Amino acid sequence: MSLTMIKQKKQAKNQFSIRWVMALKQEAQPIIECYKMKLLEGNNIFPIYKNYDQSHWLIISGIGRDNSASATSYLYERSNSSKYTSWINIGIAGGGKGNYGDICLVDKIVNNSDTKTSYPDVIKKSNFTRMELLTTDIPITDYKSKELIDMEGSAFFNIASKFCSKELIGIIKVISDGPLNDIKKLNKSKIFDLINSNLISILEIVAHYEKLSKNEKKRITKPDLFFQICEKWHFTVTQKYQLEYLVRRINNFEVNDNIMYFLKDSKNSNSVMNVIKNKIKNHEVDWGSG
Repeated sequence: MSLTMIKQKKQAKNQFSIRWVMALKQEAQPIIECYKMKLLEGNNIFPIYKNYDQSHWLIISGIGRDNSASATSYLYERSNSSKYTSWINIGIAGGGKGNYGDICLVDKIVNNSDTKTSYPDVIKKSNFTRMELLTTDIPITDYKSKELIDMEGSAFFNIASKFCSKELIGIIKVISDGPLNDIKKLNKSKIFDLINSNLISILEIVAHYEKLSKNEKKRITKPDLFFQICEKWHFTVTQKYQLEYLVRRINNFEVNDNIMYFLKDSKNSNSVMNVIKNKIKNHEVDWGSG
């Protein structure tokens, strides 16, 4: 069996895959505790945490775009992230709109250093407020005309977009300072409380991305039956594409429980595919006659 097949079979153990990128330990602590994550041992560039079944990994980047970009790339490599992984950035943000402690979904990102604009996907039907995020290289306390302000969001999104579709990327901000809340009054305890007090909402949002990840995995991962067949018969590269298509079709019909029994007398790859084609054809005929 090829290394690619072995890797895909190992990834199949988890139904979904989530990667968290957060700037501060105080922001991350409620998430770490909720998912019972443990610090990854070894000489890592950034602190990395993961839960028992490795479905959730979290990295603490530190403040700033460069740190966020580097940490996101590092987590991708260190955690063996897949194409169906959902990437989530949660953190505090200044806000010229909304109230202290409000949780917001980011649906637009702009930078103070260039003209590039990004549009993250957000949950279509939800009661969560959507806001535009300005990512800056220095703290800004002029909140006029600014909905949300942070120092990491754009860099996180730009890097994560290289690893998966934007539908799998979520940016969530909790308003920590603004015209009526001086940023100088923020401390470690308040930062922890801001995230922790929104934990139920955060889990609701993350459940959405877990579902997206699970669906994407199902879409792109080769079925177990495909590997079982490839272990017994030799297929060319072209034939493997055809086989995968056939296996996915027969899986959709849910009639593959004993397919290996019907294949036992097959002499080669062509006869294998002919048997599967006939099973599909017969099922389609039975379905139509009903």
